[in-house]
Amino acid sequence: MEHGIGSILVFEYLYFLLQINEGSCDDVEECLILAVKEYQMSGIQATVIDLIAAGLQTHGQNIGALCNVLVDIAKANQMSKKLLK
Repeated sequence: MEHGIGSILVFEYLYFLLQINEGSCDDVEECLILAVKEYQMSGIQATVIDLIAAGLQTHGQNIGALCNVLVDIAKANQMSKKLLK
Protein backbone atom coordinates (compact mmCIF):
# COMPACT_ATOMS: atom_id res chain seq x y z
CA MET A 1 0.00 0.00 0.00
CA GLU A 2 2.82 2.38 0.85
CA HIS A 3 4.29 2.06 -2.62
CA GLY A 4 0.92 2.57 -4.30
CA ILE A 5 0.13 5.79 -2.47
CA GLY A 6 3.76 6.90 -2.77
CA SER A 7 3.65 6.40 -6.54
CA ILE A 8 0.45 8.41 -6.83
CA LEU A 9 1.95 11.25 -4.79
CA VAL A 10 5.22 11.26 -6.75
CA PHE A 11 3.51 11.24 -10.15
CA GLU A 12 1.09 13.97 -9.06
CA TYR A 13 4.08 16.07 -8.00
CA LEU A 14 5.93 15.27 -11.25
CA TYR A 15 2.93 16.49 -13.23
CA PHE A 16 3.00 19.82 -11.41
CA LEU A 17 6.79 20.12 -11.73
CA LEU A 18 6.47 19.69 -15.47
CA GLN A 19 3.71 22.32 -15.61
CA ILE A 20 5.39 25.02 -13.51
CA ASN A 21 8.87 24.66 -14.90
CA GLU A 22 7.73 25.31 -18.49
CA GLY A 23 10.73 23.91 -20.28
CA SER A 24 13.30 23.99 -17.50
CA CYS A 25 12.49 20.36 -16.83
CA ASP A 26 13.00 18.99 -20.32
CA ASP A 27 14.10 15.56 -19.14
CA VAL A 28 11.11 13.77 -17.62
CA GLU A 29 13.34 11.10 -16.12
CA GLU A 30 15.42 13.76 -14.37
CA CYS A 31 12.28 15.40 -13.00
CA LEU A 32 10.96 12.03 -11.84
CA ILE A 33 14.19 11.39 -9.95
CA LEU A 34 13.84 14.83 -8.34
CA ALA A 35 10.23 14.11 -7.36
CA VAL A 36 11.19 10.78 -5.77
CA LYS A 37 14.05 12.38 -3.83
CA GLU A 38 11.77 15.14 -2.57
CA TYR A 39 9.16 12.55 -1.53
CA GLN A 40 11.78 10.68 0.47
CA MET A 41 13.64 13.68 1.93
CA SER A 42 10.64 15.89 2.77
CA GLY A 43 9.31 13.53 5.41
CA ILE A 44 6.15 12.86 3.42
CA GLN A 45 7.15 9.24 2.81
CA ALA A 46 7.63 8.60 6.54
CA THR A 47 4.34 10.33 7.32
CA VAL A 48 2.46 8.25 4.74
CA ILE A 49 3.94 5.00 6.07
CA ASP A 50 2.97 5.92 9.65
CA LEU A 51 -0.56 6.92 8.63
CA ILE A 52 -1.10 3.72 6.66
CA ALA A 53 0.10 1.64 9.63
CA ALA A 54 -2.31 3.51 11.92
CA GLY A 55 -5.15 3.03 9.43
CA LEU A 56 -4.49 -0.69 9.22
CA GLN A 57 -4.31 -0.94 13.01
CA THR A 58 -7.61 0.91 13.41
CA HIS A 59 -9.62 -0.56 10.54
CA GLY A 60 -7.96 -3.93 9.92
CA GLN A 61 -10.04 -5.91 7.44
CA ASN A 62 -12.79 -3.29 7.02
CA ILE A 63 -12.01 -2.56 3.37
CA GLY A 64 -14.60 0.20 3.01
CA ALA A 65 -13.26 2.21 5.93
CA LEU A 66 -9.66 1.50 4.97
CA CYS A 67 -10.21 2.73 1.40
CA ASN A 68 -11.57 6.00 2.74
CA VAL A 69 -8.55 6.35 5.03
CA LEU A 70 -6.14 5.69 2.15
CA VAL A 71 -7.81 8.30 -0.06
CA ASP A 72 -7.67 10.80 2.81
CA ILE A 73 -3.96 10.05 3.32
CA ALA A 74 -3.24 10.68 -0.36
CA LYS A 75 -5.25 13.92 -0.39
CA ALA A 76 -3.66 15.23 2.81
CA ASN A 77 -0.13 14.57 1.57
CA GLN A 78 -0.24 15.95 -1.96
CA MET A 79 3.30 17.10 -2.58
CA SER A 80 2.27 19.90 -4.93
CA LYS A 81 0.31 21.49 -2.09
CA LYS A 82 2.97 20.94 0.56
CA LEU A 83 6.19 21.65 -1.36
CA LEU A 84 5.19 24.30 -3.89
CA LYS A 85 4.01 26.96 -1.45
